[in-house]
Amino acid sequence: MLAIRYIDLDGELGLDGTFSSFVALGQLLRRGSGDMDLATADDPYPYVGSLSRIIVRQSNRKIVMRVVDGKDFEACGNMDSLRQLARNVENFAASAYGKDHLHVDYYPDHFYLDEESVSLVVRVDPALE
Repeated sequence: MLAIRYIDLDGELGLDGTFSSFVALGQLLRRGSGDMDLATADDPYPYVGSLSRIIVRQSNRKIVMRVVDGKDFEACGNMDSLRQLARNVENFAASAYGKDHLHVDYYPDHFYLDEESVSLVVRVDPALE
């Protein structure tokens, strides 16, 4: 399972999941459209809440990652960008060890993220199995 937790819906989000759930997320990103349910946390500490679904959509620009309606995470972008995000998440999940984490943050001239994107911290958590 995957879980997305937040402190501020416009700030940094925490994406936690198992290796197999990151493989499934990579497949969804490569399809370019669809959705996936998320695990919701009874206690999202150190965050304050959790989101219920990931939605992937295609557009003609770099990826915009955002929270929609206070409950869904949306990644909307062109196929090249979605495939690059899929590769980054899958490669990280395959090699993560212990408390390793991956920051997916916009910076000027980012090659696949749009400046409107929220920040995402990705962590492998085998306890979510």
